[in-house]
Amino acid sequence: MSEEETAVSTEAEAVQMPKTKRHGIAAEVYDWFDSIFYGLLILTLVFVLVTRTTTVDGTSMLPTLEDKQLLLVSDFAYTPAYNDIVVVWSDTLPNDKDGYGKAIVKRVIGLPGDRISIDYWAGTVSRNGEVLEITEKDGVLYEDGHMINDTTRTDEGLGGEFTVPEGCLFVMGDNRNGSTDSRSRLVGFIDRRNVVGRAYLRVFPFDKFGGLYG
Repeated sequence: MSEEETAVSTEAEAVQMPKTKRHGIAAEVYDWFDSIFYGLLILTLVFVLVTRTTTVDGTSMLPTLEDKQLLLVSDFAYTPAYNDIVVVWSDTLPNDKDGYGKAIVKRVIGLPGDRISIDYWAGTVSRNGEVLEITEKDGVLYEDGHMINDTTRTDEGLGGEFTVPEGCLFVMGDNRNGSTDSRSRLVGFIDRRNVVGRAYLRVFPFDKFGGLYG
């Protein structure tokens, strides 16, 4: 190959290099947007199919949860366990639309077959004959490891002995003397099919962001 032909070949390569470089950048940008798109799509599907949101209504879960706090809830592969914070549907509670039926946030105290006994004089709750231990730390009461607003003193009129039927749960609010829950005829035992899911994350307000555990 002559020197002239070599010079022409080199010049052609020099001209082509910027095009190749531009093509590489475009491909990287395309891949980047592609990844973002599919990431958002997967996230959207997770929220639609697996996770939903709910807003705390009222003070029945104080001091754990406050009114208007926003929670993420999921029932994906969920099996209820003691002390889970759950969102359940009650057909008998009056709602804000002049009708009945609303979602409420409570804590799982009893599972199918459990015997729940409440001593309203002592303020204690027993499960299958064992008193759920109450401790105090930094001025906050804990029952069975989770916070409660006060010891259980309010009798909702159903007495203090409950046996949880099969397929049902016994739930209570952490604000024991300010909660309408399974102690009340308005709620009673919760059919497992009426469990919307377990609340696992508090997302608002942002200064209270964090996981929810038993």
